[in-house]
Amino acid sequence: MSIALIITDRDVQPLRRSIETELQGATPVWIYPDIPKPEWVEMAVVWKHPPSVLKAFPNLELVSSLGAGVEHILNDATLPLGLRITRIVDDSLTTSMRNYVLMAVLNIHKQLWFYQNNQQKARWEKPAQIEVPLRIGMLGLGALGGNIASSLAGLGFEVLGFSQTPRNIPGVRCLNAKETSLSDFVRQINLLICLLPRTAATEDILNYDLFRQMPQGSFLINVARGAHLDEEGLLKAMKEGYIREAWLDVFREEPLPENHPFWHQPGLVITPHIASITNPENAAKIIAENYRRWKEGKELLFEVDEKKGY
Repeated sequence: MSIALIITDRDVQPLRRSIETELQGATPVWIYPDIPKPEWVEMAVVWKHPPSVLKAFPNLELVSSLGAGVEHILNDATLPLGLRITRIVDDSLTTSMRNYVLMAVLNIHKQLWFYQNNQQKARWEKPAQIEVPLRIGMLGLGALGGNIASSLAGLGFEVLGFSQTPRNIPGVRCLNAKETSLSDFVRQINLLICLLPRTAATEDILNYDLFRQMPQGSFLINVARGAHLDEEGLLKAMKEGYIREAWLDVFREEPLPENHPFWHQPGLVITPHIASITNPENAAKIIAENYRRWKEGKELLFEVDEKKGY
């Protein structure tokens, strides 16, 4: 029996070696498309896998995402029935994402773009307001969102959080969909950070109607999924002054096409999906442990609830 790595956007040889080491060489790990015996594959590790590919493995029972997101699995219309699905939740992913968001927030707070633009013009000038007063709203208070919200509160920022179910995070005013609306939430903040999972309910949640309910000159950071953002709506909101500056690390189409209007939109910061990168060694430990647990009939780590979508 074997494990298949179906990941086509990077070199997965280090991941393969790490999984084989964790399993002490007892289970072969094959890299797609070089799968010599498809009928041997019991577990697949995938990231944005080719459509219908999982149907090629008649004895597949366990699928792991290579990252925290699982929409690329759940949105596969040809996904075989009855599969167990897991994901990677790793402290290094949380640390990387937290540090990216803190970087973006501090850049906004200290108006780094103002000084960068002045440097290009050899201009020694101070803005009328040295620091931008921020009321930060965290959209999504799961493992990542909760950690980041707590870190921002620890730096002295006023932080509000919005989630579907009640949460309790020291230093963060936690609101939920049962007691208030998303519209009421965004009216209270001027920096919106999105860390939601991608589900049918969250697609296009960052849209023009939402932005225009925020105070004029607000800010946006999206490090969740490109599908959360209505791109035309953001451009319109920026041109009308509702959104003053936006930091985007995820996009509907990646790489972002060269002719995309985002490249030339003033006030928009683009990074190439680098806010949080899976560490192969840490991922291998979780993948191998879940394989062992599945073989032994034990509870899996970070198993996905298909109804919730995460």
